[in-house]
Amino acid sequence: MELPLESGEFTSPPADDAEDDRWCTAVRLLGRMERQLDDVLQRRHALPLSEYRAMCALSRPESGGALRMGELAERIGMKDSSTTRLIARLEAQGLAERTPGTGDGRAVTAAVTDAGRERYAAATSTYRAALGAELDAARANVHLADLANWVRNGETPPLPDHGSSPGNSDRPL
Repeated sequence: MELPLESGEFTSPPADDAEDDRWCTAVRLLGRMERQLDDVLQRRHALPLSEYRAMCALSRPESGGALRMGELAERIGMKDSSTTRLIARLEAQGLAERTPGTGDGRAVTAAVTDAGRERYAAATSTYRAALGAELDAARANVHLADLANWVRNGETPPLPDHGSSPGNSDRPL
């Protein structure tokens, strides 16, 4: 799916000052949460959040334990070159490995090693506890319930039912 920014076609009305202010507020709030998660993972596991997210994407059942570098970059929201450097850091620590992909000789696949799976598993309980605490703290700002609607329209939608069990989200980070 091509996004409007990629195609150069803008059919929606431009954002106004209020939308821009809400977007900036959302970025600050999410940035604060990201810094908190990164800090706790670094302190307790010597694992930056970006590396944790890469190992998370590679460890998900739907990845089959390995992903092409471009797909990994897309899943973790990084540029290809940044993802290559990130995997190189994980590889230097023995936490991931790169192998030539099947078919296209240019393709490279990344996978988590056994040591990476152990480090990821150890960090996951810390990450989820810290994320839960950050999400509880964010409840004071109802706009985080539906960020896109809030940024675009300034609407405060009803909070979704969170009756499912913790940790059973279908959506990757």
